[in-house]
Amino acid sequence: MSQKCDICGKGPMSGNSVSHSHRKTRRKFYPNLHRVTIEENGRKVRKKICTRCLKTMSKAR
Repeated sequence: MSQKCDICGKGPMSGNSVSHSHRKTRRKFYPNLHRVTIEENGRKVRKKICTRCLKTMSKAR
């Protein structure tokens, strides 16, 4: 299952997990995705959408 927004294409980013002693190990930051039912071309479609796209869509309605 891909961790990618179906609208903007935002996906996982990589960075460092920093401990108290500042020892760094690689980690991933995943986007905050939600499964939402959207009406597209007159029919309902389920998509995975990040919260930023969800917020923008609620403003446009």
